[in-house]
Amino acid sequence: MSNAIIALVLFIAALGRLALFYGKLGSLSFWKLAAKFPEKALDHVSSDPAWVVLPGSESAPGAGFIGPFLLAVPSLSRTFKLYAREDQIEVSQQRFIEMHRELLPRRGFPYPSLLALLYPVVAILSMAKTPAAPILILAYGFANLGYPLGAATIIPGHFRILGLDDRIPTLIAAVVFWVIGFALSNFAA
Repeated sequence: MSNAIIALVLFIAALGRLALFYGKLGSLSFWKLAAKFPEKALDHVSSDPAWVVLPGSESAPGAGFIGPFLLAVPSLSRTFKLYAREDQIEVSQQRFIEMHRELLPRRGFPYPSLLALLYPVVAILSMAKTPAAPILILAYGFANLGYPLGAATIIPGHFRILGLDDRIPTLIAAVVFWVIGFALSNFAA
């Protein structure tokens, strides 16, 4: 198998792992909705047995819970620590989203950012005939992912295929991928 194919598989696996990591933290739609409407989110998590709300510096509830998640509620001038039962968080988040679906903006599938992901994929595959190690080709792919992310920071202000809906997170992701590409290329050299 070509080193470029190995690097491409690693690239896709890394992006998949990133998506899994975000999935483990819970639904991004839930957290975006909770950030926009913190009072409604606080009401939901306070009344749902899947959640434990800690108003102060109390200790974590124990095994079987994930968190802490922080929910800032400006109207109360407080930030609450939330813990959720690992086996119930997704159902609870979906319930909240369904209850407040009309508050979420309607968006189609993010085809432009999916097409922009072809840029680093083509960059990786263009290295197929070089004798470079897979880690170096992977570094090249990550650095090249930073370019469409950087462009997306300026022009649309988002890169929705990766769940980046605002300029600041998109810029941070661009810088992180450039740095990862730079660090891996120096590690592989």
